[in-house]
Amino acid sequence: MLLELLGVVLVFGSILFLAYVASKYVGKKAAGSMKSKHMQVVEQISISLDKRLVLVRVGTDYFLFLSGKREFKLVARLTPDKMVELEQQEGTSDEPVFDFKRILNKYISKSDEKTHMKKTRVSTESNSSGDSTIKRNINKLLQLREKRYDKEV
Repeated sequence: MLLELLGVVLVFGSILFLAYVASKYVGKKAAGSMKSKHMQVVEQISISLDKRLVLVRVGTDYFLFLSGKREFKLVARLTPDKMVELEQQEGTSDEPVFDFKRILNKYISKSDEKTHMKKTRVSTESNSSGDSTIKRNINKLLQLREKRYDKEV
């Protein structure tokens, strides 16, 4: 009874050891086949749950791809000159990458400009006595353009 139990433990242990050695060997082979002399994935960043931006170096050029579950699109091609410029800008900037105060001030100033433009349109409209219907229609078109939802930010 004890001899049988010892035999089962030895067989089980040897199977585990062989599985470990085999996985190490296969893992090294797979890692070696994934490397390339001319292509390299430089960086990856996750945008959403299923989308990633992938920066790939091919020779001396860099390509930015958008990778999703069912798509793989080329977003941009960067030459080495552009990459050097980007790295220099990255290294010299002491500011944080995401400066909330600067972005907020930018949108506040845009909002102030829009309200100022609306006030000037209203004051010029009340002063003129020409074709009021044309001016009214132009103002309606301007208001519709400002209410568009597909504006660039």
